[in-house]
Amino acid sequence: MTVPEWHLDVETAQRYADGAVTPAAASSLEQHLIACEGCRALLAPVVDAPRLDRVWVEVIDRVTTPHVGFLEWLLCRIGVTESTARLVAVTPSLRAGWLAGIASLLGVALLVAHTGERGIAVFFVLAPLLPMLGVAVAFAPWADPAHEMVSASPYDNFRLLLIRAVAVMVSTLALVVAAGLLLPGAQWLALGWLLPALALSVLTLAAAPRIQPSQSAAVLTAVWLLVALPALRPGSDPMLATHAAVQVVSLLALTAGAVVLLRRQRTLSPVLWRKS
Repeated sequence: MTVPEWHLDVETAQRYADGAVTPAAASSLEQHLIACEGCRALLAPVVDAPRLDRVWVEVIDRVTTPHVGFLEWLLCRIGVTESTARLVAVTPSLRAGWLAGIASLLGVALLVAHTGERGIAVFFVLAPLLPMLGVAVAFAPWADPAHEMVSASPYDNFRLLLIRAVAVMVSTLALVVAAGLLLPGAQWLALGWLLPALALSVLTLAAAPRIQPSQSAAVLTAVWLLVALPALRPGSDPMLATHAAVQVVSLLALTAGAVVLLRRQRTLSPVLWRKS
């Protein structure tokens, strides 16, 4: 049995143009219009052209205007340019998932720290590494869905490196400081990890023109573990990271890394983290 062919009539076309048909009928009608030139010609004179233009403009705006997240909105509100805010907002280690992972790891470290002196040592081994790892992930192509866009953006390399790194370090350091203040014992000792953390992060940045941040972070992690892990041995001081020698070496490394980074700011055009 052949199903009779259906077409629009003038009354139905007018009701559709006025928005007076049900959603199901509108959907069926629109599917028919895709393939039927005659019905499109019948409908065209009764459609409100200005309204259609407004709807089309709204559709184009919705499709072409990128979603602005909270971080990007906040950066723009405090005076950061739109282009800079966008490049910072897509940083992998500023995503909620990464920050939630850092917070969870710190939560576990805090629980361990409250079990005794060895637990406190675990926190001091871990805390200086987190900001550096955040910086490394910020420039890792495998972690950044927007890596191609960032690589192709006509943006000053040194400024992008610095802005992204500062944003990541501030967010990560804030989490670690908050966790450190919850450690048992003297509150000021909770900041003993700060200089090592800054030194490791800055050294990772200083090496960026020559070494991938993920690779330099791996090497520096191994170096830090050689220094800090002895604190986990029975009879060792769990506050090893706060010792004067560790602090002085960290300060010297931080200063040296900052000097190298500033001197290399003019040679960052071929930096490895912007290559595909």
